[in-house]
Amino acid sequence: MSTKDQLLYSARHGTAMRYAAERHSIDGSIEELREIADGRNDILAEAAGITAGYWYASPATHVGHELIGAGMLILAGGGQGFPLDYEELERWTRVGYERGTRFRKGQR
Repeated sequence: MSTKDQLLYSARHGTAMRYAAERHSIDGSIEELREIADGRNDILAEAAGITAGYWYASPATHVGHELIGAGMLILAGGGQGFPLDYEELERWTRVGYERGTRFRKGQR
């Protein structure tokens, strides 16, 4: 992933997590995430998948805002005439799960 894509990923992930924690309006949050994405549904799928997978690797250690944030990213990816690539979402969910499992075991 290029530095530009890393910044886009971080912006989307951070925004979704903040909105989830602050309990923003779901509809407004999704619309804003869609605007921030500017058609980059691939980055939305990556951010949603990694976030959900990481949570799933150790659900007892997280409140659950991760799933709300991932859900908003998924819903944001289904707009602007471009469907979210659910195969990519699944792939990134596995990546997030593997990262979360390694982190939990202290392997980073």
